[in-house]
Amino acid sequence: MVGIHLLLHIQLIFFKMARKFSFIIPLFLCLTIFGQQNQIQTDSKITRVTVFLSGAQVTREASVSVPAGSRTIVFENLTQYINKSSLQIKANNDAITILSVGHKVNYLKSHENDQRIAVLKDSLEKIRFKLDIRNSHEIVYKEEKNMLLANKSIAGEQNGVDIEDLMEMADFYRERLQEIETKLLDITTSKKKLNKIISRLNKELKNANSPQGKYTSDVIVKVAAKTKSTSKFELSYITNNASWSPKYDIRTKDINEPIALTYKAEVAQNTGFDWEKVNITLSTGNPAINNTQPVMNPWYLAYYNEYKRKKNRSKSNQQYAQAYAKPQAATNNYDGDTYSDLNETAADFTYVTQSNVNTTFNIALPYTIKSNGESELIEIQNYDLPVGYQYFSAPKTDKDAFLLANIIEWGDYYLLPGYANVYFEGTYIGESYLNTNTTDDTLALCMGRDKGIVITREKIKDFCKNARFAGKKKSTRGYEIKVRNNKVKAIEIDVVDQIPLSKIKEIEVEVLENSSAEYDETTGKLIWKLTIQPGETAEVSFKFQVKYPKDKNLSNL
Repeated sequence: MVGIHLLLHIQLIFFKMARKFSFIIPLFLCLTIFGQQNQIQTDSKITRVTVFLSGAQVTREASVSVPAGSRTIVFENLTQYINKSSLQIKANNDAITILSVGHKVNYLKSHENDQRIAVLKDSLEKIRFKLDIRNSHEIVYKEEKNMLLANKSIAGEQNGVDIEDLMEMADFYRERLQEIETKLLDITTSKKKLNKIISRLNKELKNANSPQGKYTSDVIVKVAAKTKSTSKFELSYITNNASWSPKYDIRTKDINEPIALTYKAEVAQNTGFDWEKVNITLSTGNPAINNTQPVMNPWYLAYYNEYKRKKNRSKSNQQYAQAYAKPQAATNNYDGDTYSDLNETAADFTYVTQSNVNTTFNIALPYTIKSNGESELIEIQNYDLPVGYQYFSAPKTDKDAFLLANIIEWGDYYLLPGYANVYFEGTYIGESYLNTNTTDDTLALCMGRDKGIVITREKIKDFCKNARFAGKKKSTRGYEIKVRNNKVKAIEIDVVDQIPLSKIKEIEVEVLENSSAEYDETTGKLIWKLTIQPGETAEVSFKFQVKYPKDKNLSNL
């Protein structure tokens, strides 16, 4: 009985509470519905992108019908990698006032590129089917080959095989085995190509399924409209998951002609959304860099802590190695409608603008940049650069002659530091580095080694001696350098060597001979500027002596 009374008491309390708060539930539902009615959800389209050396400014546009009064517009399906402080939005309608702008990541809505993933999986399945066919053909041909080799002993243990039968059978074996080997070689080549395609598709599928960029984000804009109207909104923001870097192709046919320089940009982005046929602008700016001017604090001297230096040496070396690791680097992927049918390149549709602090390359052709982190090459400028050519050699370290192209007034071409593919006389020479971080008026670019110039550097044996003099050791050294020009034209070459230097008072260095070389006493560098006619050999030499205490030995003389 007690249990029944308790149950009835609880039901009575619940009934009273339901009557008391019955008006709250409809009110809550009304507020929710009103909030949803007051909210406008819309998608937007990427129309242009400004790519910085690190980061990019993405501009989207959307046309929205806005009723009179206060409304909240939610721009959906945006990348989650948005710099909130960079958000800007404007409307082309004076009747609309923007009250506030906000941003949030939508963790309930993921960005799944289902169509792209389905296409990749379908392509992968087809290529794997082709590979299976190649494998089955390979098994059949190998079995046939083994069968032929196992039965090549004609008539088994019988004797006296007819010579005509033997020749006919030999011809058959030879021709058929050649056919089989050709088929197997073709199958092996085909399998390698198919495996490369499978590897690339797997990589793209992995990127498509990557958790990076998985979620979307929303930009929430509160507006006040005087009248009902349709307005075009322009939304822009900066994302860090994009960049571009310079890349060059340098070609020259002869040392009497200017350099043809192709200026390219390697553009990459991993924002989670493809940039489909958008206008690309490249900027030398970097919004990620702190733009506050530096402050000079007082410089106080302190005693050197030897123990601390030794303790941190290994860590510093490791950081140095990581900081200077060479980056990896890319195919042109223009996806416009008509560009593939033109002889012009993107450089013909690019114009350059230079402000007080940055240079921008505005590309008139639309491009597609996939969100996979892989670089796409865009050709932005073509230059014919006036240059002066000369040869250089430092035979102490490398006995080859290097052709240098000295680019004059290079500051007029908006060049940035970057790697360059070098082509000379129609042949790919290798990769060089265009170092524009210099204050020199002339920019030197290495065009590669020239085997038409032969250089030797040998000790003058009769002069290289060790002796004792006045309580000191005296070592004399001498070297002879020969440069032969096997080319059909005269050459100008700078030959560089060096005299050792001493920071220790007891070690005395004296130059005895330098064959009229330019000598820098602060660096010990010797430079001979030589002009050598075709088929001739130039000879230079230098000698020096070193005196040092008799109880000491020099480790690097």
